[in-house]
Amino acid sequence: ANGVTDRFLFNNGYADQITSVLKAAGVETEVFFEVEADPTLSIVRKGAELANSFKPDVIIALGGGSPMDAAKIMWVMYEHPETHFEELALRF
Repeated sequence: ANGVTDRFLFNNGYADQITSVLKAAGVETEVFFEVEADPTLSIVRKGAELANSFKPDVIIALGGGSPMDAAKIMWVMYEHPETHFEELALRF
């Protein structure tokens, strides 16, 4: 499992509450905690690189809108590397 969160939640132990349960169940985990408010594409790409090197079966987002949005795009970049984010970012 690959966790995605922000530095505040990570530093205050909220991610540990999830990773400890996963590790107790025998699930390997990594946590990407560099998500900031309104994350940039470079931050999302960095998280996707972690996913590519770790090869998780699942990505778990912890936090508010920014970690949730970042995790969704990281998943797309991980599962569908042929997809270009710029093609998905359309205004309505």
